[in-house]
Amino acid sequence: MNYKIAIFAFLTIISCTSKNDKEQKSEIIILSERIAQNPSDVNLLYERVRYNQLKGNFESALYDLKEIISLDSSNFENHLNIAKLYFDLSKDGSTNYKYPSLVKVHVKKAIEINKECFEAYAINGELLLAYFNFEEAIENFNTSLAINYNQEKTHMLMGYAFKQLKRYDNAINCFRNAVNINPDFFEAHVQLGQTFHLLGDTNAISYYNNALNINPDDELTLYNKALFFQSKLEWNNALESYASLHRISPFHSSGHYNIGFIHMELGLYDIATNNFSDAIYSNSEFYEAYYSRGICFETLGNIKQAESDYNRAIEIKPDYEFATEALNNLRNNNIIYN
Repeated sequence: MNYKIAIFAFLTIISCTSKNDKEQKSEIIILSERIAQNPSDVNLLYERVRYNQLKGNFESALYDLKEIISLDSSNFENHLNIAKLYFDLSKDGSTNYKYPSLVKVHVKKAIEINKECFEAYAINGELLLAYFNFEEAIENFNTSLAINYNQEKTHMLMGYAFKQLKRYDNAINCFRNAVNINPDFFEAHVQLGQTFHLLGDTNAISYYNNALNINPDDELTLYNKALFFQSKLEWNNALESYASLHRISPFHSSGHYNIGFIHMELGLYDIATNNFSDAIYSNSEFYEAYYSRGICFETLGNIKQAESDYNRAIEIKPDYEFATEALNNLRNNNIIYN
């Protein structure tokens, strides 16, 4: 009896799944049939573009966008939409090397048709940013924002370009503009935290906290917050922040390593060896952790284990000078007897 129920349930699930698949297929089939009957209907073609984009069928969406442009090449939005798709495909690591140049072609066309097309300038700026052309990217972002100031993403991207040029005051202004437009803009808070971090300014913590209020589980921000406290020698705050990081990511090897470093600074070598062991457990190729654990073992008088760790660090990275020097010092001081 139970077998019959199980088989019936299984068949019901299969039947429902098949029905859903059929409904989805019929949706696109019906849409395609309507397009076949009305091949010049741009609205129907856009409907299929949206459908294919939602399903991840980007090449099919691209095919229809090309058809739309062939039907109406004088509409700037058509050029803008295909430029956006080409750009998204470029960001997703598409192997088609022509996509970035096609972004430029259609962005240029959109601007020729409508000089107030702020999105086209923003896309062009983002493309230039991706190719490390920061000055030209800033020019395009400025033009876009002059047309439409209320673009938090464009402010943030322009700030990032300034940051890469080490023009930190400009970067901070841009990131703050982004946050003023959208107080919940996570990435802008992160960028503010990182920029103040680079400057050694304690405002970094406020912005890291803002970011974590929006996304409490962001590993990079938790790590950077801990790292900032560590850079200021605020050991307790750093240790608390690393503990928060490890609640989210127990095997964050750099976090374990940095805790070990703090304990070394505090002279707690026994505890530090455990921290470096945790780092090695999380990343078996972490040669710096082997070296640092070796230093702790040497300090504690465990010469054999220190030698083993120095050798392992050199085995992983043969040109690692610190481990080589430490091992030579052991031998020169006749601590190691061959």
